[in-house]
Amino acid sequence: MIADEASTCTKCGLATTRTNVVFSRGNPAAKLCFVGEAPGSDEDAQGLPFVGRAGQLLDKMIAAMGLDPAKDVYVCNIIKCRPPGNRKPEPIEIETCIPYLHEQLAAVDPKVIVALGNTAVAALLGTKLGITKVRGQWKLYRGKIPIMPTYHPSYLIRPSAQQVEAKKQVWEDLQAVMKELGLPPKKA
Repeated sequence: MIADEASTCTKCGLATTRTNVVFSRGNPAAKLCFVGEAPGSDEDAQGLPFVGRAGQLLDKMIAAMGLDPAKDVYVCNIIKCRPPGNRKPEPIEIETCIPYLHEQLAAVDPKVIVALGNTAVAALLGTKLGITKVRGQWKLYRGKIPIMPTYHPSYLIRPSAQQVEAKKQVWEDLQAVMKELGLPPKKA
């Protein structure tokens, strides 16, 4: 199984600094998959993706969609080990680790993927366009699965002049995801 293989991976230098491989959480039969960048310190400690502050916000966003974060979605990252100091993953780390993600997504076979932030969008879509250029526009993962690029929850909790507008835009993106899945619209 791919999770077992990933749990003992030593293909890049991140294996020497990790506490845990962070593979996924949620339902591997879910119709909706959220893909982020990489584990942070909380995730590395617990071995689960999106369990820190950004993860708590993601769970609130999922609940606002009328979904249960434990039962109705699958959550994972582009890379499975925490980069030191929460730095952005290096291109070689992404290249080395992304086959695990491709296998995960093939096994889960979601109806919709939400790509959270620049790194996830770039890795899943093979684009150099930034998140502000592609956010809110449906794309296709491997030519078949609809993917909605949107801001990473960590961006939404970082104080900025754009914070209110960014939250509004993410909610619009999630509304489009709900429509694509045939779910009833919700109020923010």
